[in-house]
Amino acid sequence: MSEKIKIAITGASGFIGQELVSALLEDSSFTLSLLSRNDNKINSNADKSNKIFIGDLCDKHSLEEFVKDSTVIVNLAGEYINQDLMTNSNYVGVRNLYEITQKYSVPYFIHVSSVGVYGRPSTGLINEDSKLLAINEYEKTKVLADKFLIDKGREKDNVTKIIILRPSNIFSPKMRNQSLKQLYSHVKRGTFFYIGRRGAIANYLYLNNFIDALICIIKKRDLKGFDTEIFNLNQTDTLENFISYLKQNDYTSKINLWFPASLVYFLAYLSDIISSLLKFKLPITVDRVNALTSRAEFCQKKFEEVYKHTYKTSMKEALKECIDFWSEEKKSSIK
Repeated sequence: MSEKIKIAITGASGFIGQELVSALLEDSSFTLSLLSRNDNKINSNADKSNKIFIGDLCDKHSLEEFVKDSTVIVNLAGEYINQDLMTNSNYVGVRNLYEITQKYSVPYFIHVSSVGVYGRPSTGLINEDSKLLAINEYEKTKVLADKFLIDKGREKDNVTKIIILRPSNIFSPKMRNQSLKQLYSHVKRGTFFYIGRRGAIANYLYLNNFIDALICIIKKRDLKGFDTEIFNLNQTDTLENFISYLKQNDYTSKINLWFPASLVYFLAYLSDIISSLLKFKLPITVDRVNALTSRAEFCQKKFEEVYKHTYKTSMKEALKECIDFWSEEKKSSIK
């Protein structure tokens, strides 16, 4: 019987972490080491045959036992809400974790970054070599971590293979971020409208597909050489198709409203100013208008070519699963 592969996972109690843990628990070839600041949120089945460590990425000492004897480190931890915590969580914590990983000569380090490091490209095919143009604090701290890991991967004495994953907008029915659910509500009510000329692109990634891709990378971890590898992960479609998937078979309202981009941008800029003054976020923002007019596509061709992996769930199927869940959730709340 072959020895089990020990996988150490940070952010195990988070949105992605809980799903990854559940999936890995179904495979007997893995044993898990889980790091969290709150053990109450970790998958209840995890402590039966795996170790749970309470620690903080900013506290190197708390990472020692968690990392030791691991084969793969998967870093899912990150802060995207509280700006005051972003530098420590998204950059300093990554640096600490990697240094402890090096100390114990762990063979593989998988870091989950974001396509946000490319900023807000308005058009074009964005691949792993595209320029990093982070705009907000979250994206800037992600860039710092990526650059640190890329530099470390180039060092001659590096004993750890680094894999950086840059997923697009990860979504699932139970996601904390309500933006997709709000978009669905507007589509269902017939209050959604298109902005500017046709051809906008929707870049999203279903959580289950991301988990499958991550497990594929773990299982095929020694497929490539020792150079640091970076992979975009994304499902892409036209915005028109994306909206039609949200409509599903609901033909009660026709979505055919189009407004000039210049007009909507003017209203969005005005809305952002009012929001900053009143400390209250209005629904129309420049960021949302950018997202609904972007013609940029985050290319994941490199990942497909290296790992020969295809996603099990299409965008249409994934959105239907979300809609079905939200519908049941609404029925339950009414009872």
